[in-house]
Amino acid sequence: MRNPRKGTRTNKRTTAPKRFRAGGTDTSTFTLTKHEVSVASGPLEKDWQAFVAKPGDATADAVAKALEKLSPRLALAFVRSIAETLAERPALERSAMSRLIASRLDGDVARGFLKATAAVRLTRSAMETPKTPQPAKVQPAPQHENLLHGLDLLPPKTLGEVPVKTPHGRDRQQIEALDLASDKITADLAGFEERTDEVRDISAMGNLTEALKLVNSLGGTAGYSHMRRTEIKGTDDVPGKLDLQGTTQAHLVEQIGFRAAKTQRTDKSGLSPQNQLAASYWRTNFRDNLEGLVNQLRKAGKPGPGDLLVNSPGVLRKLEMMVGPDVVAGLRIEPLAGTSGISVLSGTGKYTIDWNSILQEIGATPSAYQLYELMDAGKNPPPTDYKVDTRADLAELITSGPFSRLQEIARGNTELAPVCAMIEHLVLGLTDELGPSRYDGLTANALNSLSRLLGIVVQNERNPSVAMRAVDLMMDEIGIVVAVAKNYTRTDYQDTMRQVLLERAPGIAPLVDRQEVQLDSHLMTSGMDALGTALSIALSSRNHDQVTRPTKDIDYFETDLLLTKLKKGEQVRPRNDVLVAALNPSTPFDAASADKLVIDVREALKARKKGDPPFALILDSTIEVAPKAPGGKTQLDVVLDGLKGAIADGTLEVFLCKSFQKYASFGTGKVAAGDLTMLSKRGNLASASAQAETLLQDRALDLARSDETQLVVHMFKHGHRDELELIRTAADNAKFVDEFCWPINGQDRSRGSTYVDGIPLLLRAPTRADDLFKKLVTIDQRDSFSFLRTSYVGGIPGPYGAGKPEEKWYVRINTGHESKQAMVENFYAFGHLESNTLPGEKRSDAKVDLDGLRIEMVREHLKALDLAQDDPDIAQYRNSIRASYCAFAAQNVRPKTKALPELRDFFARPAPDVTIETQRYLAGELLSQAVMPGTKLDAPLLASLVRAAVVLPAWEFKAIAGKLSTKLAQADKSPDAMKLRALVDRALQPPLVL
Repeated sequence: MRNPRKGTRTNKRTTAPKRFRAGGTDTSTFTLTKHEVSVASGPLEKDWQAFVAKPGDATADAVAKALEKLSPRLALAFVRSIAETLAERPALERSAMSRLIASRLDGDVARGFLKATAAVRLTRSAMETPKTPQPAKVQPAPQHENLLHGLDLLPPKTLGEVPVKTPHGRDRQQIEALDLASDKITADLAGFEERTDEVRDISAMGNLTEALKLVNSLGGTAGYSHMRRTEIKGTDDVPGKLDLQGTTQAHLVEQIGFRAAKTQRTDKSGLSPQNQLAASYWRTNFRDNLEGLVNQLRKAGKPGPGDLLVNSPGVLRKLEMMVGPDVVAGLRIEPLAGTSGISVLSGTGKYTIDWNSILQEIGATPSAYQLYELMDAGKNPPPTDYKVDTRADLAELITSGPFSRLQEIARGNTELAPVCAMIEHLVLGLTDELGPSRYDGLTANALNSLSRLLGIVVQNERNPSVAMRAVDLMMDEIGIVVAVAKNYTRTDYQDTMRQVLLERAPGIAPLVDRQEVQLDSHLMTSGMDALGTALSIALSSRNHDQVTRPTKDIDYFETDLLLTKLKKGEQVRPRNDVLVAALNPSTPFDAASADKLVIDVREALKARKKGDPPFALILDSTIEVAPKAPGGKTQLDVVLDGLKGAIADGTLEVFLCKSFQKYASFGTGKVAAGDLTMLSKRGNLASASAQAETLLQDRALDLARSDETQLVVHMFKHGHRDELELIRTAADNAKFVDEFCWPINGQDRSRGSTYVDGIPLLLRAPTRADDLFKKLVTIDQRDSFSFLRTSYVGGIPGPYGAGKPEEKWYVRINTGHESKQAMVENFYAFGHLESNTLPGEKRSDAKVDLDGLRIEMVREHLKALDLAQDDPDIAQYRNSIRASYCAFAAQNVRPKTKALPELRDFFARPAPDVTIETQRYLAGELLSQAVMPGTKLDAPLLASLVRAAVVLPAWEFKAIAGKLSTKLAQADKSPDAMKLRALVDRALQPPLVL
């Protein structure tokens, strides 16, 4: 069992004990008899006590040798007991000792120790001051459900309640230096010691030191992911940490920062993903960046001039929905490599057809991850690196103080709780199956990055925006670990999706378990690929006749071209036995009703005659929401439970289509794939053609072993419950914005929509909406939704046939997981000024053009805010409301200096309940205006500038300190002027070198 540090790792699966396999529930083998304990524990206890007294290589080797002499059953039971005992130590000791033990074990026992370690949490709070521990004896491991709970394998009914508050937990003060960096940082480690509870734990200071080095390394134009790629590959002058060029892993380095759908904002520095080939929306404008990958892929003249890359050779069949048979006959399609996967579509130049639009609508965009992998096809894997041990790295990570703190945050009630829970489950899930590739340098590198990002997350608990940026970046590192290991197969994907669906729709589970209903899940390249494929299959088995559209009011706007053709009967003609619907809309005007959908389908089934093909329900299930009440049904369960009889008797086929760029990627927007799940009667000959077509499409795509598949399976297997919780918290923010920050008359659709029932979206339509939203500098601009931080997307078409042409375009606000204060600061002033509804007054039906916002209007609202003393909601968020008006004025009033009095007054008194991000934005605006020519630094302004200067992090204050120094030379010698001079002098000192 000791690590021999030799041999070649293989991905071949081994048969692990049932208790350690996904879905296993047998914990009885952990209970030892008294005889077994007495026989085995003597020698082991002696070596263990020596290790406890003096942890080190020699004593850890002795423990491993003692375990090696035991039977596999006894060894696995004792490593569980060891893991539990180590959980009683302080975090620093637990982490170091766990690493020593993990590095000495091998095979099933090593994996068993990792899983057991993942299943037990630190006994004391990570915030608690460490006490001098007493040596603890190894005890026989009792039965526990912690293992299954920690690995997300317990059925929902047996999940215990998690505590609302962390025992002994205390709020940590903000480490302000750990923030977005666009310049070099000056910092004082002594200052850190004054702002952290863990100064007596050397691991905390080590973590801060490493985090400071990280932030210092981020330049003005480089993001974290750029730094990571450079760190690994090196530059012309500095060699990188790993030499992966010419190996099968080179593309994984190039992919760093690529997974995230990029922001439309220009500021991409600091803690942000950055990759020049990333797209803002995978299905559509990824083609804008496609040439960059194609140039690296072009082989043997493929693709040639005018050729288009598509996701599979099956695209030709799907094109039959959109163009005539004579056009299809003139096209050629050939896989780029092999017989499946990304293919070259030729012959399109002969026709004056908007091919890009058509290919987007049927979801034919090629898998970006496959394109990357093809660049390294045929290369050799990197050599085994026995200098690293990723299992020991992982054991150290999941037992560290920061990770224990992450677990505590996940069980708290802050905005970060569901986000931290997601990361907890995904990181602990790395212990599943065979674990990470043990002697792989890139995996070790990714785990190291994961560790330092973890430090930034927990240190920024009170600044969720920064923490969530770090979480976004953590997904890249998890993606690398699972892509290198490649432990997951097509079977794992199918089993995982089956488990998730039956948990969310238990009503149909008995029929699936009895094999009366066949359930098949297939990975697609996007949600539109799933929808287009389902439609193509449903129509091909019905001779491409017509399709009914009773659910047209909740169409997804992205499907406009395809569904317009269906409704108008151009190429695809309507028919009464195929229905396309959405579980929840992405253009939320009309609430989707699961109950009504069941009634519609049942009514349609009554018209079926003997010999007719099965009725086909194509249901976009991208946005799933948790039940409204504990123990209630999900929307999916309502639909499938209500229609299960028709599925079982063969009169109905159901195609569930899902986009993984949405909340199925847990708010990270990191995967661009989709799912197509078909439910039909098992053995029904009338469904055999559709079942075969779905399988053929799956095989034609050839995604089973791709990098992206590894991440998709991992995310769903270990975090599928987190998806629903993330949707719930973001939807709660959407409801708050709709009701308090930006209330509108829901009857007037030209203003937007008040439908926010459980979904993380809302629509608004102010005059010149795009221009105004672009000025909201603290709100991200995205082309989709499903991101941890709040974003918006413009150009959303409204309900069909409603309003005048100029009123049909809306902005969709995609709420994230920030605090309610952040929602107020971002949207309250915008919403109330747009309708000229003064604080404390009821909703107004007026609509104001804010394109030329006057400062007098802002002052009128602020005066009303001061007079509104009886509204409890205003009382709770008063400072955030004031900050919202100040921010909106700074962004929209021209010239900016007209808003200087409001900014000065805001900083005239402390506002601790205003979010850090908003305070820093306002501080930057105040300081920038204060140094402008003609601005007099009088006593009130100087007092506010001191408070603003303290709010700004050092790297940001330094950028303006020079101009402020010149301005201060003309100021008086008042105490506030002297304080400001001291801050300026410190900012202009040379940066700290670690």
